[in-house]
Amino acid sequence: EEVRRHCLEPFFSTKGERGTGLGLSMVYGIVQRHEGTIDIQSAVGKGTSFIISLPHRATKSQVPQREEQTTKPARSLRILVVDDEPMVRKIIGEYLKVDGHIVEIANGGRAGLEKFRSGLFDLVLVDRAMPDMSGDQVASAIKSASPTMPVVMLTGFGAMMDAADEKPADVDLVIAKPVTIAGLRLALAKVTTPGTQDAIVPQDALATDGC
Repeated sequence: EEVRRHCLEPFFSTKGERGTGLGLSMVYGIVQRHEGTIDIQSAVGKGTSFIISLPHRATKSQVPQREEQTTKPARSLRILVVDDEPMVRKIIGEYLKVDGHIVEIANGGRAGLEKFRSGLFDLVLVDRAMPDMSGDQVASAIKSASPTMPVVMLTGFGAMMDAADEKPADVDLVIAKPVTIAGLRLALAKVTTPGTQDAIVPQDALATDGC
């Protein structure tokens, strides 16, 4: 019962090091954005059923065009993704490649900083909580070397940072995990278009398709 109550929360996992705790929370986020519900029925020794209920929608031709189509950056970017979670790196990398960006992946803060110093990038996406070197430290080192480099922090603590009005000094934008592909497009557009930066892009501002 305790697992059933918490299984939709970000980073909750019963898999230990094999789990990211993001899968079900991302599903839940998608369902919520479509005004749906999830009913979890589970019993020890019998298994678990997730029943997703979604409201009936109009046909595709009647649905207004989503604004996300206009938020894509005007050009392909060279982006460095720094995160210590393999699944997060993979998902974010695939999101970015869909839009034609050139993506480099780094496992953790120190590896990310090494790749940054040896490569040429237009933007850095960095996680905050990493064991070897925090995202704040990575952002600070990057800004010391390249003050104009856009740094976007992607973190599961985004909602708390938003509530506390907190943004690290060397970070241009904070995105709350889990994020949608449209959310990434919006963030990239903000930091690559002069005068459009906001401190934090909250989850409820990213009400679009995707996970």
